Amino acid sequence: MAQQNPASLASLYVPEHIVHNVKTITFIRSSLSAITGSAAGVLGLTGYTGFVFYGFTALFMSFLIWALKTKLQPGMYFRSGVDVWIEGVFGGLFSYVLFWTLLYGIVHVYD
Repeated sequence: MAQQNPASLASLYVPEHIVHNVKTITFIRSSLSAITGSAAGVLGLTGYTGFVFYGFTALFMSFLIWALKTKLQPGMYFRSGVDVWIEGVFGGLFSYVLFWTLLYGIVHVYD
């Protein structure tokens, strides 16, 4: 395959669409973080098991986004295919910890 020059590559991406796709991933991840944080709190996960649970669910959600939303071609929707795997993961961690501790405190207050 012939190399394309940077000027023609720049015209392949519409910045507004890239921003919309990143916002969509961020929304999906923050929603998932709230749901899985609540589940971890209700299940009573503590310590490293809670963080491993978040890592597993974040990895699983990245796989679902990669497979279902981008149809195995993330380069068509993002500047880099890595964005599907890392975009919003650490931002979602804060929401996860918030809901995790909140629900853990509510459900397991008298344990």
